[in-house]
Amino acid sequence: MTVKNKLRSWRLAAPILVAAWTGCAAPPRAPSESVSAAWQRRQDEPYHSATPDGHRPATEHAPPPTPSADRIKAPPPIPTDPTASTPIATVNGRHLARRRFIDLLVRSHGAALLDQLIGFEAAQAHASRRGIAINQADIDREYHRALERLADPLAAVMPDPIDRDEAERLLETVLAARNLSRVEYDIIIRRNALLRKTVQAALVVRDADVRREYDTLYGPRAHVRHIQLPSLREVEHAKARLALGDDFGDVARRYSANQASAKAQGLLTPFSKADPRLPDLFRQTAFRLEPNERSDAVRVGEWYHLIQLEAMLPARQVPFQEVRDEVRQSLSDRLAEPKQYELFEKLFREATIDIYDPVLRAAFDRRHPDRTNKDVATKTTGE
Repeated sequence: MTVKNKLRSWRLAAPILVAAWTGCAAPPRAPSESVSAAWQRRQDEPYHSATPDGHRPATEHAPPPTPSADRIKAPPPIPTDPTASTPIATVNGRHLARRRFIDLLVRSHGAALLDQLIGFEAAQAHASRRGIAINQADIDREYHRALERLADPLAAVMPDPIDRDEAERLLETVLAARNLSRVEYDIIIRRNALLRKTVQAALVVRDADVRREYDTLYGPRAHVRHIQLPSLREVEHAKARLALGDDFGDVARRYSANQASAKAQGLLTPFSKADPRLPDLFRQTAFRLEPNERSDAVRVGEWYHLIQLEAMLPARQVPFQEVRDEVRQSLSDRLAEPKQYELFEKLFREATIDIYDPVLRAAFDRRHPDRTNKDVATKTTGE
């Protein structure tokens, strides 16, 4: 699947992409602190120490060599001189004032960055009160989940692992389109990892729940082929080829946008009716089919799928004791997913936010018109 085509399928949900640093939330700063001084201070705060080498998290799939330090860099420090007229650069001998530059930066992108910092600080404080912290393994797993979903929502049942290099290129394209830096994306990933661990710590997963999950996951499985297409126009073209008698697998090989499964003529790894790794509608459709029957177009995200059931396989004879821990973790992940986003929204909504810079305050208000004046206060210096 090309980066251009995959880009259509990506929908950023501050999770799709959502980073956690070590340390507690920073205390309120004195109102007299300038924006430039505050930015300089941010370079030294604990969240930059969470990844001492500055690297983005590695994935779980065949971990690559540690990336070089130039892959991810924090922005260079801004001089601490708070004088508004201090030049930050010169153009043909004419000075660009620091305050003008910073105001434009804050006005255009400051509120989005502030959202990420608020979300992290609130999540970290909430977790710290419960004695919860994350480690690099937690971050790596969260990064892998996000990268896999971005590359292909069906990646878990592809015959081969995702192409990591292509997924990374897609991620870079998406971040550029969203005007997000890699540093911001790392914040999102760590925050999601922290939220997930916080939610899972409060989950009560009973043995009876695990047993039911085992019966579902290891019960009958559907073995299907699919053709993944970017538009209804291409769906009609593929259906026309099938109506002419072309083999479903051959049409998948020639026309499917999912290159990984196209190489296997659209064949996916068998999956159960409640396999949490696949979109719900995809699974439901597959289990409604009879062998050799194919579905109409099923929309999953920005993609359309034609599905053909090859066979319905019997339950697997795997002893419960051998997979109990794996099943418990799978159930916990599935139950935590919606709860972590609910927690994120609650923490953000209930956060007490004091914004000292009026330019940033105005940008934040435009981004969050639903917050009342008492929710967000601007601290002034009286100047």
